[in-house]
Amino acid sequence: MSGARALASARRRRASPDELRRNVPTPGPVSIPQPSSSSLGGSMGSSLPPQPPSQKMTPANMLINHNKIIDNLQQVVESLNHNMESQIEETRALQSSVKSMHMDDSNIAFFKKKVSNIEKEMLDIKRHILKVQTFAMETNLQCLELKKKVLIASETTNEEQLEASGHIADILTNTETEMDTEMETNEIVVE
Repeated sequence: MSGARALASARRRRASPDELRRNVPTPGPVSIPQPSSSSLGGSMGSSLPPQPPSQKMTPANMLINHNKIIDNLQQVVESLNHNMESQIEETRALQSSVKSMHMDDSNIAFFKKKVSNIEKEMLDIKRHILKVQTFAMETNLQCLELKKKVLIASETTNEEQLEASGHIADILTNTETEMDTEMETNEIVVE
């Protein structure tokens, strides 16, 4: 499109906007984004009714929509004000209870006494734990010594048994050799 034609077209649009609007299809109504009820505290009223796409947005419809939005915002603000008032009351109650808990020397002395008692009890517990630990270590040492004595006694018993079995084996082998020699002598005599 040339520059002259574009200018002429623009002049025509400016000169008679009503004629062009009749020929050109109108786009659907512009939807106004509504804040969700969850994001505004859940006190929003019903959302706007959907308008058919072919219907134009008239000034009266716009006023009605804006009025509904304003009403919803007023409800949200009222609920927020109510929540703030309840929180302010709770804060005042907490502040009054904190003010009633004044700290003086008698309270501080009481807590110092409690802390010193707890420290004494912790030292007693520590002493008892050390005693139990020492007793357990001594018992373990005695068990190890007893185990060594049993092992040494079993080794000597095994050695004594080995010597005794060796002696018995010698006797048996000596008796067998004596018997063999006697049999040989008997055989020689018999021949």
